[in-house]
Amino acid sequence: MMSEEWKANDLVYRQVHPSHAPDGVPSSQAFNPTPKDEGKLSVDDSRRVTAEGSWTHFTKNLGFQSAGTWAISFEEITAAGDLVLRKNPIEDSEEGLKNNPAHCLIDFNKVTSKGHQKKRAQHLAIRASARGCQFMP
Repeated sequence: MMSEEWKANDLVYRQVHPSHAPDGVPSSQAFNPTPKDEGKLSVDDSRRVTAEGSWTHFTKNLGFQSAGTWAISFEEITAAGDLVLRKNPIEDSEEGLKNNPAHCLIDFNKVTSKGHQKKRAQHLAIRASARGCQFMP
């Protein structure tokens, strides 16, 4: 799906839990939404935040663990098939530290099966691994 919002080489950042990056390489699990994600994978728009800034927000402001920040391009997302990238800024006035104007979602809900979803996640993990970690603490 093409978009007037993103160009082919625009990157989004994904935080990878340490258990999903054995030997410092992200597995497909890092790019596969879990049931609690309702088919949507959280990423940050590199045009709005740096790789380090994305990691800092995720770990310091939200309190989650991350082995590092990996990136995938809009072109790689669309090439995976049936994935849609959408802006999803988080603005929570009561808890300002949770605000994230760079937040986006990769929507997997058009993917028809768990097997196809895993293949899309593998595609994204391979591309992110080839690009290399963009920020590692």
